[in-house]
Amino acid sequence: MSVSITTRLADINDCAALAHIHVAGWRAAYGGMVDDEYLAGLREDEFATKWQSWLNEGTAPLLAIDEATKTPVGFVSYGKVRTAPPGSSPIRPPYTAEIYAIYILPDFWRIGIGTRLLKKSVANLYENKHKSVCLWVVDKNKRAVSFYKKYGGQKCGKQQIEIGPSSVQEICFGWRNTDQMIGDMPLKNNSGKS
Repeated sequence: MSVSITTRLADINDCAALAHIHVAGWRAAYGGMVDDEYLAGLREDEFATKWQSWLNEGTAPLLAIDEATKTPVGFVSYGKVRTAPPGSSPIRPPYTAEIYAIYILPDFWRIGIGTRLLKKSVANLYENKHKSVCLWVVDKNKRAVSFYKKYGGQKCGKQQIEIGPSSVQEICFGWRNTDQMIGDMPLKNNSGKS
């Protein structure tokens, strides 16, 4: 599939699109790992309300837009560390930023959108003086685990979490220096557009 993708920061008008991507992403990523009834019961209107609250609190995810349809097809949400790896020093934390979520509509998997969102988010964090980053991923999500390893993520912790009625293990991947992820990407773009 050949798709032209641009990126931009989400705003309050994108809540429904973010919710659609989020729910579709959860169902595709966690099918067979967590309770199927729970996944089937996820409601986009509830996620849209959550996204309205998160956007009002200052979370501004980066959207991937399919230029042919002008439709959002993926997003990455990121910022200061919320869930540090176990044993992290609060005085000298090993990671100052965290990628909270990356989700892409399944029809747009494996065409480079995840790579683009990861690198753009890390570049935006770098511009804001965050040169290290971590993220959490369900350990049974082999596709995502492989993706983060490919870009040099190092396992640096684990935790048990609840997703609906299911208990799953997450592992933390960290990058102490994000230069390797950014590569030759230009870093002079605060708007999130490309």
